[in-house]
Amino acid sequence: MNEAKAYLALLQCQPASAYEIAKTAGLPTSKIYETVARLSGRGIFQVNQDPSGHQQYFAMEPKDLMASIRNRTIDDTEQLLPELEKIPDGSQDNLIWPLLDLAQVRSRTVELIQHATKAILISLWPEELTWCERALRDATERDVQIALVHFGFPEIQIGATYHHPVEKTLYAEKGGRGLTAVADSSEVVIANFKANGKVDGAWSRNESFVTVAEDYVKHDVYITKVTRFLGPEVVERFGEDYARLRNVFDSEA
Repeated sequence: MNEAKAYLALLQCQPASAYEIAKTAGLPTSKIYETVARLSGRGIFQVNQDPSGHQQYFAMEPKDLMASIRNRTIDDTEQLLPELEKIPDGSQDNLIWPLLDLAQVRSRTVELIQHATKAILISLWPEELTWCERALRDATERDVQIALVHFGFPEIQIGATYHHPVEKTLYAEKGGRGLTAVADSSEVVIANFKANGKVDGAWSRNESFVTVAEDYVKHDVYITKVTRFLGPEVVERFGEDYARLRNVFDSEA
């Protein structure tokens, strides 16, 4: 954190002495010399002497710093991959990993879609489709089959797209939106987006977890097909919003 503050401060006042950097960054002078030494050692700061013999620091341009970080990360990853490939696969397949915020849910969902090679089953709302549409369209370009259950009338079509008929009722019952995405019958992301802004979810390759999620999306597809092609008869039998159909505790409803 001190290094980031020092870098941003120097961009504003360069060339500058270590003391001036500390003052601009709001850092204690007792720490600044250690900080600028580390940054200088990594080539992020350059130091020159002014005519009076005092040290003056210059900061690497932001675009050059970003390129340096990117290249170093790629190099480190390429060195690490051969070692990772020696580790047996499947040691964590039974684990269910929590996703604690929107950023984690988005990242895992998009990665899941990008890794798919055969089929994607996904159930979502318009808000979530906005940030995974590009990845889904790219998947169709790879000839990945897609079944998409959309809560709310879908304005776009990706793969086989189905309009879930009771989105308002489900939103009220659950207090928010849901997301279920399964790739190649081997990987799943499930998430809830509550009306109060809370987000929670999970990602897993656990076979039982994947199977349950996959069946959930498939059964939603079955329901949307039935209500689409037999709409009036279904409404007559089960009522508006299919209330009697959704009452799982009354086998005669």
